[in-house]
Amino acid sequence: MPLEGSLKDLSLANLIQLNCQEMNEVKITLEYLGKEGIIFCSGGSIVHAAMGPLTGEEAVYELLRWNGGTFRLQNGVTSPERTIDKSWNSILLEGMQRIDEGEASMEDKLNKLAHDLNEMAMVNGAVIVARDGIVLAEAVEGNAEKEGAVAVFVGNAADQVGEALALGSFNWGVVTMGQDRMLVLEQPDFFVGLLLTEKASPALVAAKVEETLAAWA
Repeated sequence: MPLEGSLKDLSLANLIQLNCQEMNEVKITLEYLGKEGIIFCSGGSIVHAAMGPLTGEEAVYELLRWNGGTFRLQNGVTSPERTIDKSWNSILLEGMQRIDEGEASMEDKLNKLAHDLNEMAMVNGAVIVARDGIVLAEAVEGNAEKEGAVAVFVGNAADQVGEALALGSFNWGVVTMGQDRMLVLEQPDFFVGLLLTEKASPALVAAKVEETLAAWA
């Protein structure tokens, strides 16, 4: 039977420490303000973590920031993959240091990225959306959910066509929606959708955005 509780009563750091020291094989599911994250521990290590578009160590660092929420611990659950090789105590130490130093959360970073992209020439709006369709950040005047749905549909469809026809990976493309055009760019964990001005050059905007994304990463 899973063990459930509040992260205010038993912190994530304590959960990780306890299960790694005991060499337990567990899956820890965390929920807070409508968001969900997972962490797998096995053989005295954190082997995998995921939260939204984040995986590996960065997901753990983000989950350590949560000030509340609940956890569910399931014993004997094997991780589907391994994304972490760093020792659990090193990860906790770095996570605590990041919190103490006030480093911006991933949510804050994505929001800043969306607003920076929206400020670019020839851009009328920006949305950042996870591969499952969840809007991670936006700077649009219209319906962000609608724009995000378009971006993820175009990105996923392009990936499927490229794979089926052996065309290689999808980098960017443009879709026309009535009077509007959207430039869609693919990143490892999310898609970026940019509403273009009437006379914008998609190639020029894409080149500039790719520079910005490379610096942001």
